[in-house]
Amino acid sequence: MDYFLRKLSEQKEREGGVQHFFDSEVIPALNLNRTLDFDLEIGCGHGHWLNHYSNLSSTNVSVGIDLISKRIRKANSKKDKQNNKNLFFLKSEASEFLQYKPTHLKISNIFIFFPDPWPKCKHHKRRLIQDSFLNLLHCNTHEQSKIFFRTDHLEYFDWVRLKIKENNFWKLSDTDFPFAHDSYFQQLLPNFSSIVATRA
Repeated sequence: MDYFLRKLSEQKEREGGVQHFFDSEVIPALNLNRTLDFDLEIGCGHGHWLNHYSNLSSTNVSVGIDLISKRIRKANSKKDKQNNKNLFFLKSEASEFLQYKPTHLKISNIFIFFPDPWPKCKHHKRRLIQDSFLNLLHCNTHEQSKIFFRTDHLEYFDWVRLKIKENNFWKLSDTDFPFAHDSYFQQLLPNFSSIVATRA
């Protein structure tokens, strides 16, 4: 198959996977709880933190995404053991997930814990927090939405603060994190800094 046709086919397959995920799992839970909003953890790992967070409420729907299949399998195993009906995990890249999700559904809280800081200057373009990504988050959130970011890498922390300060759609906030349970990486990396951003 032609290279470009193959890439297009793979893209359509990933888009269909996100749409099926919402149609078969997330939307029924949202309908049951009479809401169009959900919380999202990007880079959820084994789902340790999100499993605990989602148990705080019996009506809030939470979604975790990660690029590693093994992590998603472990996250789903934790979810199944707790019989959590309002928590869902999907293997997906963050930008594609946001682009392919149903447009009428909005994200209330975005959690990003210890993403790869890509410390070399030539790799900074690979960092998750970029102007384009903040703009994409804005398109998928509502007026009360918040971003909760945490990193152990000081230079990346400064980078994210500056990106948010310069962005037209988000502003830095002194809001507290909604849940003080350690994530897996937080246990490994006890020295960290946190940022909260709200819609501007």
